Amino acid sequence: MTLVVLAGLLASPWWFPKVWRGFLVVEAPMATADAIVLLGGEPQGRPVEAARLYHLGVAPHVVVVGTGDNASNRRVLSRSGVPAEAILIEPSSSSTLENATFVRPLLKRAGIRRVLLVTSSFHARRALATFQQRIPDVEFGVSTSRIGWWDTPQGRPQEDNWAAKEFVKLGYYWVIHGISPWVGDG
Repeated sequence: MTLVVLAGLLASPWWFPKVWRGFLVVEAPMATADAIVLLGGEPQGRPVEAARLYHLGVAPHVVVVGTGDNASNRRVLSRSGVPAEAILIEPSSSSTLENATFVRPLLKRAGIRRVLLVTSSFHARRALATFQQRIPDVEFGVSTSRIGWWDTPQGRPQEDNWAAKEFVKLGYYWVIHGISPWVGDG
């Protein structure tokens, strides 16, 4: 409840979208990688972006992580023409920290050393920082996605609300888990 109230307060001022887009959105593209890691949590834009990157030849594998929208993300990838043998699955994690922790052995077993993360724009900083700091022997980049709804007058407040929650989560990850929000250059 406190998180919802704090997020609502942060997301309401007119200046907030400029602040969160200036700080939370991190782009660290990679021309090539060993794998694309598709983070769960938003089942529309993220899998579409992962499929697009796969078809551009950025990486030969897409690793789908997380519970919840794991099956729907796989369906979107399959419908987008990503072959089943190119999709690797980590089905058990339920947070960004668990995504990094649980996917680490899968990456190691597969010999994956360069990874392009795919996530929503407001989640990019925490995702990249978490993966860089929890799996330091792998090079990470990040590519962001957005859904069209967030460009509508009705959808903008939803995206701002997610971004406000992200600031709270960034602080929590820093204080509780020791994950600094300052990311490397990919």
